[in-house]
Amino acid sequence: MGRPEYLRDLESYDEDSSTRRDWPAILIWSIVGFICLLIILINFTGVPLIALGLGQFFFQQDQAPFLAFSNGTGHFEKPNGIKIVALVPFRQHERTSILDCYLQRNLVHNNGFLDKVVFVPQTEEEESMRWLNSVVRQTPAYSISRPSSDDVWVIAENGTMYIRIDGDVVFLEENTIPTIVRTKLERPDALLVSANVIHQPALASLHNHAGVALSYLPELHHVSQPARSTPQRIDDWRASDLPPWEGPADFRVQKEFRPPFKNHRWLLSNDSERERTPIAATMHSDEGPGWSHWTVSAQRHYSFLHHLEEGDLRRYKFPLWVDPSDTVSQDFVCIWGDDVIAARTAHQSQQNSNVGRPLSKKQPRKHIIDGKGVVSHYSAEAGVQGLDSTDVLRRYRGYAREMVCLNTA
Repeated sequence: MGRPEYLRDLESYDEDSSTRRDWPAILIWSIVGFICLLIILINFTGVPLIALGLGQFFFQQDQAPFLAFSNGTGHFEKPNGIKIVALVPFRQHERTSILDCYLQRNLVHNNGFLDKVVFVPQTEEEESMRWLNSVVRQTPAYSISRPSSDDVWVIAENGTMYIRIDGDVVFLEENTIPTIVRTKLERPDALLVSANVIHQPALASLHNHAGVALSYLPELHHVSQPARSTPQRIDDWRASDLPPWEGPADFRVQKEFRPPFKNHRWLLSNDSERERTPIAATMHSDEGPGWSHWTVSAQRHYSFLHHLEEGDLRRYKFPLWVDPSDTVSQDFVCIWGDDVIAARTAHQSQQNSNVGRPLSKKQPRKHIIDGKGVVSHYSAEAGVQGLDSTDVLRRYRGYAREMVCLNTA
């Protein structure tokens, strides 16, 4: 496709160049060489970048953002001849009704990449199923699959590209689907490509880093909103409209912390109070709430909405991460149906094979996280009741209605 348009994207450094290398170019390549040596060191020692204290250097506010799609190029059209299907496990209509706005935006007839969206119900809750049947009737590209088990992949077909999108996804950056599709096409060695999903274990160190996770704390009692010249919308999602946090000087979020009241908010405290927060307490104290506690998720969500309003999602971004040490979640992944079918066939063959005749082992395919497209996942169910006591879901819905949903007043 020729020389990349934007050379500040680190993924474009591997492109061929015939231009003369002057001293600035030599300096740049020296820096890149240093980074490569650092990566080799990390791979040998197993020590993560952030643990070395260098994460803040590479994720400063004035860092150039990693560009969407790949290789620093501009607009990426949907590839011809490739059917792309979103596979959506469905459990709870209040969350998936937010995702619906993003799915509609990404349908082919709205100039998106999704030819079809297949919902896989994993609930029998009557109200949620009524909502799902209603929205499917109104959208020709939507359908419902009713597998005989919880295996959402039973509908996989050869020649089709699938994007598994968990039904609890509540934010999807505009270029995320084109970005992971292109990366999957450019990296045939990868079994799957994941988006940059907030709240997945593989990325916890990055998303919990200072400057990404902000000093949000739960309001301990009802705090009145400051007077405003215009009426506040009931679905206002902006963190800038929240009052500052107030509370006792010795307050700490610990493992036994319970929701203070229904629909409570989380409010920004001073940076000097960061050690009070759930993430800091979990990292530095045995009395911390633990990574699966609802308060950790709440702090991440309110921090994300803060950065979203500021237009500063680049704090979350990186180019590609190949085979991270922690398991890559399937909350938002791109994979070929051929690979799904091959994996199922291999699994069945393994079960049917004799103990004395093991199957030949092939080199495992790579798992890649593309850090350029950000997704926010509401919950992995752990501690979800506590998270439901906040107003964060209402805030995600407010953002979607104002900025994403089609044909809304």
